[in-house]
Amino acid sequence: MSDPSRLDAVALALAAGAQPARAAATLKAALPCWPALPLSPCLEVLTLHGPGAVEHWRAEAGRALAIADAAGYDVLWPAHQAYPPLLRTIVDPPLLLWVWGDVALLAAPAVALVGSRRATTSGSEVAFRIAADLAAAGVVVASGFARGIDAAAHRGALSTGRSVAVLGCGLDQPYPSDHGPLGRQLAETGAVISEFPPGTPPLAHHFPLRNRTLSGLCHAVVVVQATERSGSLITARLAMEQGREVMAVPGDVRTGANSGGHALLRDGARLVERAADVLEELGWVASAETSVGRARSPSGPTPDLRGDGRFGEPALPTMLSLLAREDSVTLDDLLVETGRNPSDLLEELLNLELAGRVRRDGAGRFLPAERKW
Repeated sequence: MSDPSRLDAVALALAAGAQPARAAATLKAALPCWPALPLSPCLEVLTLHGPGAVEHWRAEAGRALAIADAAGYDVLWPAHQAYPPLLRTIVDPPLLLWVWGDVALLAAPAVALVGSRRATTSGSEVAFRIAADLAAAGVVVASGFARGIDAAAHRGALSTGRSVAVLGCGLDQPYPSDHGPLGRQLAETGAVISEFPPGTPPLAHHFPLRNRTLSGLCHAVVVVQATERSGSLITARLAMEQGREVMAVPGDVRTGANSGGHALLRDGARLVERAADVLEELGWVASAETSVGRARSPSGPTPDLRGDGRFGEPALPTMLSLLAREDSVTLDDLLVETGRNPSDLLEELLNLELAGRVRRDGAGRFLPAERKW
C-alpha cells in the first residue's frame, strides 16, 4: 500500500473500467512515456481529469487494494517488472492484472487451449491429454476457466505441470459455481488472473476482454472443440490479430461440435492432433536431425523449457538403459528406480517420445521405439 505507483496503477484501471481495452490502446498510442505513469496525464488523455478526479480514484484504489491485500492477491501493471512481457506487446494490454497465485508463472512459455462449454466426452479427453503432455514438457497451459474444454485443459495441465486461468470477473467471484476446488488448486500450483477488480460480476461483455488477455498472454491458441458460434472463435480471431499462432484439433463431422474448429482449419489454422504437433509448430522441439528449433512467435527465440540449457537433448543413457528391458516399463517402475521428481520424469519421457526414441504401448507402458512388443 505504500508504493505510490501501485496505488496510481489501480486508480487508473478503475477510472478506465468502463472501456479498459480502448483506454489502454489510447494511452499506449498517445503517451511517449508509456507504460509509465503518473496518474494525472493519463486521466487527461482519457478525458477523465475533472476536479478532484485524482483524489477520488486514489481513494477508490485504496479500498480495492485493501480487499486484495486481505485476500492475498497481487497486482501487476504494464510498467511492473513482473507484468507478462508477451502481453505488454499487444495493442490494448490490460492496465492492471489482479493475480492469485504464482506471479512468475506469467512470464513462462504458454499455450492457450480453448473450446466449447458443452464439450463432448471425447473432446474433453483430447483437451486433457494435450494439456497434460504440454505441461509435462514445461509449457504453461492457459485457458478461460469455463466448463467443458477449459476445465479439462486446466485439469490435464495440473496433472503433470502448471496452468493459468484468465477470468471474466473478479477473482473473488464464485463463477462457475462448481469450480471452487479447481480455482484453489490453480492458485496453489499455478495462477488465476483477471483485469477486473474484486467484486466484479461475470457480465457478458467482460468475456471478449478476457479472451484478448488470454490470447495475448500466450504464444499460441489451440481450439480443441468448438461450434461455429463458440466464443472460442473470438479468442482465435484475437490471437490472429495479435500475431499469435492459431491451431485447431479436427473432430467428428456428424454432430457439429467441431464445426468451428474446421472453419478455422479452412481459413488457414494449423491442424494439430497432439501436444507434439503444437510443440513442433512453435519450433519448441528438436527433430532427430536438428538440435534446438526456433519459435516463430512474437517472443523471439525458442524458450528453454527445461530450464537447464539442454532443451532439445532429452535422451539420457541411463533412462534408455532402463527402458531397454525385456518387458515394457511403467511410470511407477521408473519413478522407483530413478528417484526422479514425477513432473521432471514425465517431461523427459515426453521429450524422448517426441524425438522418436521411446513409445508407449496400448497399456501406457514405456519401451524403446524400435521394440514393437
